[in-house]
Amino acid sequence: MSNLSKNLMLGVVAVGAFVLAEPARAQSFLCEDTFKLDDATMQAYRFGPVVAPPAPAPEPEVNPFKLRILKYASFAMRHRLSGLASYYSTSLDGTLTANGERYHNKQMSAAHLTLPLGSWVEVTARATGRKLRLRVNDRGPYVNKFAIDLSQAAARFLGVDVAEDRFVSIRVIGLPGEEPLPQDVIDGPKAPVIEETAALTPAAK
Repeated sequence: MSNLSKNLMLGVVAVGAFVLAEPARAQSFLCEDTFKLDDATMQAYRFGPVVAPPAPAPEPEVNPFKLRILKYASFAMRHRLSGLASYYSTSLDGTLTANGERYHNKQMSAAHLTLPLGSWVEVTARATGRKLRLRVNDRGPYVNKFAIDLSQAAARFLGVDVAEDRFVSIRVIGLPGEEPLPQDVIDGPKAPVIEETAALTPAAK
């Protein structure tokens, strides 16, 4: 066999071996190979990791005293809370008040035409600057120029029994069944103290 025939046969064998051989896989230079991951794994990449919703912001604490002050401010607009003060006659000592208690000249009490019986008020005298906390337990005064009727002891403490100027301002500090607002809540911690108030003495039955 000639050299030409041998070379031809070797070429045919080489080509056949190359065709029949399984193609080799070279490693991609930039890692283009596709890796199939299951849906559970891919979920985090599609939508991001599961993040818990933010906790709701805590509600601000509500000061119950401030709520009462706002309520009293709205309530006060429906009542006459400034004007001249009168005081009970001595002859009324021991008589029944509108809520069934006994009036006494030497105890601290007040009468008002429209405030609910049992309300607490703070009365401030313009002439003396004194103020006094009182519980309303009676109706009156029935003379239009007066805004409040004071017991004799209350009028004496405020000075309106002898002062030429008997004008007073009235502030609601408690409704029936409530304790009166603390003084520092009403005036604030830095407010000057005008006068020491008298003891809270409810009228006797």
